[in-house]
Amino acid sequence: MIRAIASKEFTQYWRDGRVVTVFGIVALLGLAATVTGWSAVSAMERERAAAVAMDREIWDTQGLKNPHSAAHFSRYAFQPTFNLAVFDPGLTEYVGNAIWLEAHYRDPATLRPIEDAVEIQRIAQLNPAWVIQVFAPLLIFVLLYGAVAAERESGTLRQLMAAGVRPVSLLLGKAVSAFSLTGLLVCGVLVGSAFLMSAEGIEALPDTGLRTVGLVVLYLVYLAVFVFLALGVSALSSRSRTALAGLLGIWIVATVLGPRVGPEVAGALAPAPSAPEFAARLERESSDPFWGSSEEAVERRQRVMDGLLAEYGVETVAQLPINYDGYLLQASEEFGNEVFDAMYDELWGSYERQRAIARVFALISPTLAAQNVSMALAGTGIHAYRHFADEAEQFRREFVLLLNQEMIDHGGAEGYAYVSGNDFWEQNPDFEYAAPGIGAAVRGVWGDVMILLLWLALAIAVAAAGVRRGFLGEMAA
Repeated sequence: MIRAIASKEFTQYWRDGRVVTVFGIVALLGLAATVTGWSAVSAMERERAAAVAMDREIWDTQGLKNPHSAAHFSRYAFQPTFNLAVFDPGLTEYVGNAIWLEAHYRDPATLRPIEDAVEIQRIAQLNPAWVIQVFAPLLIFVLLYGAVAAERESGTLRQLMAAGVRPVSLLLGKAVSAFSLTGLLVCGVLVGSAFLMSAEGIEALPDTGLRTVGLVVLYLVYLAVFVFLALGVSALSSRSRTALAGLLGIWIVATVLGPRVGPEVAGALAPAPSAPEFAARLERESSDPFWGSSEEAVERRQRVMDGLLAEYGVETVAQLPINYDGYLLQASEEFGNEVFDAMYDELWGSYERQRAIARVFALISPTLAAQNVSMALAGTGIHAYRHFADEAEQFRREFVLLLNQEMIDHGGAEGYAYVSGNDFWEQNPDFEYAAPGIGAAVRGVWGDVMILLLWLALAIAVAAAGVRRGFLGEMAA
């Protein structure tokens, strides 16, 4: 019986020109978004490769220079744009992908493509994940708004009851037809993205296969939520026109307003410092307490000198067998690193509070929950950016230590006059980034997964109750 109902629905979809038109438009959008995503990721990777090569060449050929001066001249850490960004670029264009690794300072990422975008691009970006998140639910509502209400209006619901069709069979038959059609669209977009993201020159994320399977499961669950919601609203509505109006309202709240309003409210309730404010505070609290003229700063430098003199058993800096200026510079780095850790932990904490507040809006917008899980699987969410930023910072500290150590070990009494040449620069390592595996990637989105599953359970309950009520209403009539 379920198969027969589903087959009948497929035939009706094919004969309805509106359904074919909407499906075709969404499919074309998905195709265009996939090609656009591949083009953007390929271009970003080509630019990154060229920037990495240029950065290396400039560093190796800088000539004679004091090692710590070179640490201020410094290098960049560039984050790869990984393959799954073809499907879901997430925050890639917002967080930046290049960090300057200078001494005495922890810089935020720069090179944010969104800064050069027009306003419409800031609101809605054409990518495969966005097309599925926004337009697949609309397609489902177009398919199913009259699923039960139209049967009641035309009188065929009573005929189905007379033929012995049970409510659960009607529910599952109509659900299977709509779910199969939209699921085919999702799988097509994902397969197209997988084909293009395997192109040469695009770096693959660890566990790409598992991540892709996770994305398929995620979006099938996401579609199922809207399928059962549509069936429930249609069953509870007296007319198909009323069902369509109600479903359009749900679509606007779930896919348009929720993902837009949630982060805005979260940002207002748990504000993070602006970039200029944070940068000013970072410099003030990491530099002045060590290099400043305050009594505290003078005492701090004196303790460093006294400790070093005691370690080597000498009475004056001139008697030290190492370069004291280099040692003091490294001591200031270690002081600053503690400040950076505390301030960035505070910054990340503010972002996590914002995420927690925004997650509340996922209770009225399953799209918001799906977006968070999708970005985590694609390696384009806030946790992926934090991992890159932390890895770049760890490299910065090791790199600056390497340069300061060169000055400490070989500078002797020359102080800042000591210089190194290209032979030394060429021996310095490159930053090589390794993204985390799928376990670490999804660790921060289990709350969103549970909310999405809660939505699915609620949608199934609404659909079942609505169809049962529709049958009982026909029996009473």
